[in-house]
Amino acid sequence: MASRKERVSFPGILHGGGHEAKCTVRATKVSLPGEASVFEYVDYSVENVTKPLPDGVYQLLAQGKTISLRYRNGSWLSAAA
Repeated sequence: MASRKERVSFPGILHGGGHEAKCTVRATKVSLPGEASVFEYVDYSVENVTKPLPDGVYQLLAQGKTISLRYRNGSWLSAAA
């Protein structure tokens, strides 16, 4: 039996460089076969940021997790990029 994948959206908050903005996060929710209560979010993307942010490193807070991202030239990338 294969794992179940679905695209979901939820609210998030971006923090960095003295800035804070709300956003919408899209991610893929992957559930283990036969275990709907066991899942992980992968392939995060940031959308609908409530205010313009300058290029820089940000912390995305969503669903109890903190993810480091870099905003550069209008695109969100992993902080390592």
